Amino acid sequence: MDILSTLQKKREVNRMQMHPLSSLSLNEKYTYCFGLAILTKGNMKTINELSAPFEQICHMLSIEKETSEEMIIDINNNFDSSFNYLMQVLSIEQRISNCFMIDLLKLSEYSEWGKWYCDEVIEEFRVILKISAETFHFFSDFLKERKHGDSPKAHQLVNRYEASGNEIDYELLHYMNEEYLESKHFDSLLLNDGGCYRIECSTVVDNDIVVENGTKLYISNTTLSVGGSIKVKSGRVEIRNSLLEAIGKKRNTTWLIELEKQHLFVMEDSTLDCHFLCSGIKQIDGNLNVKRSFFYRIQGDRALNFSGKELECIEVTFSDCLDGALWIAKRANVELLKCQFENCRAEHGGAIHSATTEKVHIRECTFTDCYAKYLGAAIYFEFKRYGQEILGCRLINCEPKKDEVFNAYTIVDVMDNHV
Repeated sequence: MDILSTLQKKREVNRMQMHPLSSLSLNEKYTYCFGLAILTKGNMKTINELSAPFEQICHMLSIEKETSEEMIIDINNNFDSSFNYLMQVLSIEQRISNCFMIDLLKLSEYSEWGKWYCDEVIEEFRVILKISAETFHFFSDFLKERKHGDSPKAHQLVNRYEASGNEIDYELLHYMNEEYLESKHFDSLLLNDGGCYRIECSTVVDNDIVVENGTKLYISNTTLSVGGSIKVKSGRVEIRNSLLEAIGKKRNTTWLIELEKQHLFVMEDSTLDCHFLCSGIKQIDGNLNVKRSFFYRIQGDRALNFSGKELECIEVTFSDCLDGALWIAKRANVELLKCQFENCRAEHGGAIHSATTEKVHIRECTFTDCYAKYLGAAIYFEFKRYGQEILGCRLINCEPKKDEVFNAYTIVDVMDNHV
C-alpha cells in the first residue's frame, strides 16, 4: 500500500467535507447556525429558497436537521438571549466573524425573491460585527470569482487585499473557492510574539521554524516541507490532516520536531515523513496526543522520543523506522491502542524501548518484521514493573524470536505468528 497516496486522498476528501469552524464546541456551532437561521428562517421567501443550503452548512457542523428546525423557536421566543450569545461566539476571534459573513454571502446567492431581505440582514451584521467595507467587498468579489476556479483574478484579489495590510486564512479562501491553490516559501520562520499563526496552504521552509513565548501554530489541511526543525519552546503546535516532510540532504538537525516547555502537542490524521533524512519527534515534557497518523521513513534516532508526562497513541502506524519507533523515558505514562509497527529495528526494543517506571498499556497493536540486535524484537522494558500491560497484540515475523517482548509484567492474548 502506498501510505502517502492513501493519506493524501483521504486529506482531500476530508477537506471537502470540513467546515472551517468544525473545531468549535457543539453549543457554539448551534449558536453559529442560529445566526445563519436569522437569514434563512426570518422571512417566508428565504425559508423556501435557502432551506437546502442552510441544512448543508448545519450538516458540515454536525447539527442535525431536527435540531436546526428548532432554531425558529429561538428566533420567535428567545431572540434576545440567543442573539447575545451569538455575539459572544462571533467575537471569540476575527476569523469566526469573517467565516460567518462568508456563510451569509454564500447563502444569499440562492435567494431570488427574498434577496432584498438577505441584503438588509447582511448589511446589519456587517455593521454590528465591524467588518470593513474593504473586507466585505473582497469576500463578495472572491466568491463571485470562484466560478472560474484557480484564476489569475482570484490571486490578484488576494494579493491586493493583503497588500492593503489585511490578513485572510487560506482555509477561508479554500472554503470560498475549493479550486483556489496557493503556496508559500520561506527561508525560516520565527514566531515569538505570542500570537496565533496558521499554515494551511502548501509551504516550504528551508531552515527552522521556531515557536516561542506562548505563540500558537496550527498546521492543517496542507503539506509542510521543512529543511530544518520545528523547534517549540513555551509555544503550542497542533497538526491536523496534513503531511509534514523533511527536505534537504545537508540537514544539520537530528529531529524534525523538537518540543520543550510544552503543555500539550496534538497530531491527528497526519503523516510525518522523514525520507530517511532525520528522526521524528523529541518531546521532553508535557503531554503528547497522536491519533490516526503515520510515522514514515525514519533514520538517525527513534521516530518518537518521549520523556514527558502523558503519551497517547491511537491508530498510529510506524513504518520503516531504522533506529526504532518509540523511546519512552523517565516517568511517562503511556497508552498505545491499535497501533501498527512495521519494519522497525534497534539494538534493544526494535519497535518500543521503555525506560519509564510508570504504567505502560499496549493494547491491540501489531508488530510486523521488527528486529532487535539483542533483546526485545518488538518491545523492551528496562524495568519490570506493575502496570506494564501487553494485551491482545500480534507479533509477525519479529526476530530474534526469543524474548520478542522482554521484561513485561503482564502479557495477555498475544499471538506470535511467523510466516
